[in-house]
Amino acid sequence: MRLSPRTVARIGICVQFAALIRCLAEFYRLKHILGPLFTIARIEPFILGSSVTALFAIAAVLSYLGGKYVAAAAVAAGNVVILLVLKVALS
Repeated sequence: MRLSPRTVARIGICVQFAALIRCLAEFYRLKHILGPLFTIARIEPFILGSSVTALFAIAAVLSYLGGKYVAAAAVAAGNVVILLVLKVALS
């Protein structure tokens, strides 16, 4: 079974929103685990990741709505790559 560009774009956009939710939820996980040791410096990488993901997600959605399914899928794939690079660079 071959996936159409439209289906791949839909999957990519869903993955982006899942990554965005995960980045934003990390704030609550760290706040619960660290308690009084919780600082803004500890969540800065997640703030950066969620900001990047939000920008890429809106770009993918706008591409999708414009009928540019391959571009939407490429933006989603680029988002995942950039998040992996940020994780390696900031850890």
